[in-house]
Amino acid sequence: MVVLALVGLWLCWGTSFPAMRVMAQTLPPLSASGAAFLAAGLLLATLRPTALRGLTFRQFATAAAIGVCLLGAQGTVALAERTTFAGTAALVVAALPLWVAVLGERPTRAGSLRILIGFSGVALLTGAQASTWTFVVAAAGFVWAIGTVATARTTNLPGPWATTAVQLLSGGLVLLAIGTATGEAVNQPTIASWLALAYLALVDSLAGFGLYTWLLRTTSAALVSTYAYVVPILACLISVLFMKEPLRPIMLAGAVLIVTSVATEVSARKPRTRTANTRT
Repeated sequence: MVVLALVGLWLCWGTSFPAMRVMAQTLPPLSASGAAFLAAGLLLATLRPTALRGLTFRQFATAAAIGVCLLGAQGTVALAERTTFAGTAALVVAALPLWVAVLGERPTRAGSLRILIGFSGVALLTGAQASTWTFVVAAAGFVWAIGTVATARTTNLPGPWATTAVQLLSGGLVLLAIGTATGEAVNQPTIASWLALAYLALVDSLAGFGLYTWLLRTTSAALVSTYAYVVPILACLISVLFMKEPLRPIMLAGAVLIVTSVATEVSARKPRTRTANTRT
């Protein structure tokens, strides 16, 4: 089940970066992302109404705070993808396990070397497409790592379904509120942008976050973080083959550094199994 869930997560999120770029071309990224998350959360709450029963205020507040971190980061990436290539954004976000290592226990010398190599790759990518938004993507990856570590460490979360629903609803509401408050302009939305929005709501949000939360509650954060070196490769392939994004030598060099660093960092950590929370 863990292997199947990991593969499903890779596919859901590997296709999400190109979908975010398509959506953001003609739809307001923050408001549209918020609407997608909110719709997914409402759909999940409707399909699993018993999941939220018995939810305490403390559990709700914890899940909501983590949801704002995770989904706020993703909404920020969608905003950046108006000018940043989807493949580049995916590779910069791929440094997630390195951020998790920095935020977790003190790394060993070998771990510190892996982290240094990985962030050297991030520096290459941000330098290759130097813009404020590329650095915003890097910051969003750091915020996402905070949410990931908090999810893995806290013992005060409800079951996976309830956690996912609360995260989607809270993150969606916050992004929608920010998008509305900043007066995001709506251009002339294309059919492709609407389809990308629907895809993000159903596949990226509902399926992806459901799998992600279940995995974090079932196995180790290090094992779950393996998606970070599969997703960017898949995202880059889709972006280059179907969206005609350029594939430059410096981008390949940065990708090799990041993926190699992340792969060795994750493999160096022995996965620890956890008892699944079966509460619905």
